[in-house]
Amino acid sequence: MISEADYTSRDATALAGLVRNREVSPQELLDAAIARIERLNPRINAVVERLYDAARRDIADGLPDGPFAGVPFLVKDLHTLVKGSRLSHGCRYFADHVSSHDSSIVTKARAAGLVIAGRTNSPEFGLNTTTEGRFLGAARNPWDPERSTGGSSGGSAAAVASGMVPLSHATDSGGSIRIPASCCGLIGLKPTRGRVLAGLDIGEGWHDTFNAFAITRSVRDTAGLLDCLKNGGEAAPYYPPYHDISFSRIPDAPARPLKIGILETPPNGVAVDPEVRDALDDTRTLLEDLGHVPETARLAYETGPAVDAFLKVICSSVASTVGHHEKHTGTVARPEDFEASVWNALQIGRQMSGGELNAAIACIHLTGREILGQLAPYDAVLSPTVAKPPLPLGQLDAGEADIKTFLAKVFAFAPFTSFYNISGQPAISLPVAWSHEGLPIGMQFSASPGREDVLIRLAAQLEAALDWSKPQTTLIARLTEQQAFQVPPVPSAQRRLISQHPGRNERFRSLRCDRIGRPLHARITKL
Repeated sequence: MISEADYTSRDATALAGLVRNREVSPQELLDAAIARIERLNPRINAVVERLYDAARRDIADGLPDGPFAGVPFLVKDLHTLVKGSRLSHGCRYFADHVSSHDSSIVTKARAAGLVIAGRTNSPEFGLNTTTEGRFLGAARNPWDPERSTGGSSGGSAAAVASGMVPLSHATDSGGSIRIPASCCGLIGLKPTRGRVLAGLDIGEGWHDTFNAFAITRSVRDTAGLLDCLKNGGEAAPYYPPYHDISFSRIPDAPARPLKIGILETPPNGVAVDPEVRDALDDTRTLLEDLGHVPETARLAYETGPAVDAFLKVICSSVASTVGHHEKHTGTVARPEDFEASVWNALQIGRQMSGGELNAAIACIHLTGREILGQLAPYDAVLSPTVAKPPLPLGQLDAGEADIKTFLAKVFAFAPFTSFYNISGQPAISLPVAWSHEGLPIGMQFSASPGREDVLIRLAAQLEAALDWSKPQTTLIARLTEQQAFQVPPVPSAQRRLISQHPGRNERFRSLRCDRIGRPLHARITKL
């Protein structure tokens, strides 16, 4: 029987290795995941539907001999079908909707040997960058349960950060993989458009801005899972370049110097928190020490028309999903079944003409061309993932009646992510720093379309230099012990990103232990 400490201290690749070597059974891993979920979830609210019996049946029927055979996995409650489970989209209106079959990404996850143990929390229709929906309730950040997990894949991020599962499904139409990865100190890759088929049965969701993948704790898990979930040649509306890359080999591939653009200011001009800017500056210094060539970059386009077009795409998607459900169930949508901002989006979508939607999609495509052209000179582009450390719960309220006003608040917190959904480029959030309060601060890297290999290799370099597994596993151990403790905050001079790369200067070497370990001794409330 695997202990809770042994289960939570390993990433998915290591757990799969234990199963492969017959050191532990899939049922033992599932039991460990269930025990962890049952103990922590009443406080964190990451898992909103338990699929334990179905998971046990899957194991009893025999798992495929995939790379992640026997590893527990969770699926986000948004846009993604899991046979026999509820798909609510975080909305009361869909509370009785039960999926008749699996989406294609779920089919691929099962083929990889992953054991689906439950569904994770999502805000209503995924419209919020925090996971605090009225129907499913707030997911709480394991680093500080009074803080947001980010959104909309906040339930998945909280489940991974707390050690319930080593990786979890997530989706991203404007940053919903990368934002919660940043808020919860994890790795969140949004693949290239078309790399992973989400398997939406009634269309593309938010048209071609919609992406699906996962949130993980290790780069090798990210790379290995991408090999499992990527499109293998089946019919799809989009096909990325470099289709046949084996991503699992990339983390260990030889590194080469990259020309990296540093994007300090988002196109909408939102101010960046000083601690986030410090982390950006330190990441730039680390990149130089690793042999890369960073230089200041600029991205400028008309954000007003782009935001308006993005809004129309969102509203049309909400209207389509609700209309489809009305048609097939006979249940009429009512205002009381939705949060105010979502109901407003539904009304806008229903009143929109086909010509308006076509013009909005054209605007998004033209904006994407501008973005790709301006960033083309760089092998990769670095920016903060979000403009601030994780927000206190309650600051992003989807009860705002006007969807435009609400989205303005959303983009003020997360101004760096959605334009990569517009351009279709891959982008990844990495857990490189922590605030003086011990809250994670993620940095985002993007690359040209199809070049996830560039991001994975760069992420592996930073993972080796920073060893972010230490703060992750220390947090998980603290949650295992269920100890509450309080010590003085880390002095500002010790809150910087610290490299373990031998080329760093003495100032950074002397602070390394504090930067990697000390933030964990800041405030963590008992769960």
